[in-house]
Amino acid sequence: MNTLLSRGGEAGPRVTHGLPCVLVVDDDAPLRLTLTRELRKRGFDVYSTGSGAEAIEMYCRSSVRIDVVLMDVNMPGMSGPDALDAIRAADPFVRCCFMTADDWPGRRGTLLARGATAVFGKPFASVRELCETLKQLADGASTQTDSVIGGTATWRS
Repeated sequence: MNTLLSRGGEAGPRVTHGLPCVLVVDDDAPLRLTLTRELRKRGFDVYSTGSGAEAIEMYCRSSVRIDVVLMDVNMPGMSGPDALDAIRAADPFVRCCFMTADDWPGRRGTLLARGATAVFGKPFASVRELCETLKQLADGASTQTDSVIGGTATWRS
C-alpha cells in the first residue's frame, strides 16, 4: 500500500509521478479496497483512508499532488461534505467527487452546491465511466459546473 510522505511544514511544490493520483475516502473497507485495486489496474496512483479527518490530514500534509478526491458522503465522525469544506479551506481548487447510496430528491444538487465536481451513485453503474471521469478531472479537463461530467454519475436503480 502507498504511504504519503509528510510535508513536515516545508514549503515547496507537491511531487507528481506522471500517473493521475486519486485519494479514495470511504469507511466501508471492502469497497475502499476494491476501488483502490480497480483504479490501480486502470492506471491511477491511489491513496486511501476510511475517514474524513484522515482525508484532510492526508490531502493537506502530502508531498504528493492528489489530483482528485473520491469521497463517500456518509461516514462516522465527519461527513464527506464537512471534510471537503476543511480541505477546500487549504486548497480552494480541490477536485472532489462524492459517492453515495442516498438517492433522495435534490441530493445531487446539494452536493454539487457544496463543492463537488461530480456525484456517483452507489452501487456504481460503471467502473469504466467512473475512471473516465476521474481521468478527465485529473487532467484538468473539467471545471466545476452544475451538471455532471459527461452524464457519468447516474443513479443505479
